[in-house]
Amino acid sequence: MRWRLKESEHYPIGLKGEGVLYGMSNRWIELRQKLQSWKPRWTVDDWWGLTDRFEKAVGSILVQNTSWQNAYRGVESMRQAGLMTPDAILAATESRLQAAVRPAGFYRAKSAACRRLSRWVADRGGLEEVRNQKGDTLREDLLAIKGIGPETADMILLYVLDHPTFIGDAYTRRIALRLFGSPELSYEQVRSEVLEAIRETEELGLFHALLVELGKDHCRKRRPLCDTCPVRRNCVYDRERSSLSL
Repeated sequence: MRWRLKESEHYPIGLKGEGVLYGMSNRWIELRQKLQSWKPRWTVDDWWGLTDRFEKAVGSILVQNTSWQNAYRGVESMRQAGLMTPDAILAATESRLQAAVRPAGFYRAKSAACRRLSRWVADRGGLEEVRNQKGDTLREDLLAIKGIGPETADMILLYVLDHPTFIGDAYTRRIALRLFGSPELSYEQVRSEVLEAIRETEELGLFHALLVELGKDHCRKRRPLCDTCPVRRNCVYDRERSSLSL
């Protein structure tokens, strides 16, 4: 049976106690705290498997429309080919760059986007110089690069340039729909709500990583594993699912 929230059952709940009603900002804060309790020693670097900033920027492009496993293969391929700096990418021939990106899939589009990003970084004096620019301007500039949409731009801003932003990706929107019982939120609605609640860059980065892991491990698109979910106790979807099985 396909679950659907009834219009009369919109629960703007957080995660405190037994489902106390309170504001939208608090519900994201409480969810973050709950997820950190789920993986208390987990770090952003554990999630990425990368520490180099430019590799993360490239990985943010390579992961488009594929799994992180495939994207990581592309990162390793580019690293082995000596194509993990803006200058190296700009100097590479099209065929060499495409061959290195190929393991990530969609290699023509992704190699072109990597080259455009490299040009953008190089023209601004490198990543360290870019990190000192204002976040709003940076987001507009990144979105102007062909091949970089909101999700990729926000990944680069948050994890590479250390600017506070958030990624309202499919995992987070699905979790919000099921957990809070909210009407389905858009990418920008999620981003705006979370930024109203949380402003520290490090906390935002870890929160997003934890949401992705929750979406992969438990809150799956099909056949979610609700019985072992760490936030099951406060989940509207699980309450509905349980009541339908009675």
